[in-house]
Amino acid sequence: AADEAHDWRGGLQWEGRVDELLEGQADDGCEGLLSAFKKAHQLGFKSTGCSDHALSVIRLDKRRVELLGQLQRFRDQSSALCSIGEHLNFDGQLQESATYFQRARDLGA
Repeated sequence: AADEAHDWRGGLQWEGRVDELLEGQADDGCEGLLSAFKKAHQLGFKSTGCSDHALSVIRLDKRRVELLGQLQRFRDQSSALCSIGEHLNFDGQLQESATYFQRARDLGA
């Protein structure tokens, strides 16, 4: 666990090239890559408390929501919507947060 807390920096060095890395990948490969960047930002947030990491999680999850729908992974899609809602809530964006929680409930997953 201690090693994992420091490994997040290495993964994020590739994030600037995320669109290039996603190009030509199947939807499930894209989702896996976006999930890996999300996990790195979550670990970064836990390690540093920097809200930039939380905002990056929102950005990545918004991309994942569409992919998960295409893959018909509705439970994971609902979870990603809730993650967005939680991070928006943390950032003080309560109204927008509520819309993501409602979208998750509407999925019924």
